[in-house]
Amino acid sequence: MPSANRLARNLGRIELMAVRAKVQELLNAGYDRRKIHSRLREEGVITMSYATFCFQLSKLASTEASAARPSPAVAPRTARVDKAEPFSINRNPDARDLV
Repeated sequence: MPSANRLARNLGRIELMAVRAKVQELLNAGYDRRKIHSRLREEGVITMSYATFCFQLSKLASTEASAARPSPAVAPRTARVDKAEPFSINRNPDARDLV
């Protein structure tokens, strides 16, 4: 693969972050990813491949979804009040204890 055609590392993410409002607007309007990519390439806004565009778009969507999801609340640990005393063996039981 020729290195002259490749984007620098993370440049695709940076390009997508720059136009994410426009991409979200087009997705909400009903355009599919292929048409959005073609349109942005024709305008000269992005230079990444379609595969990189889809990868970065899904990565961005999963990051935003996890940020929007509330984290589960952890219940504080409390000591059990109803805990019985530990079991003990009495080798010489008293007669009164057996009744």
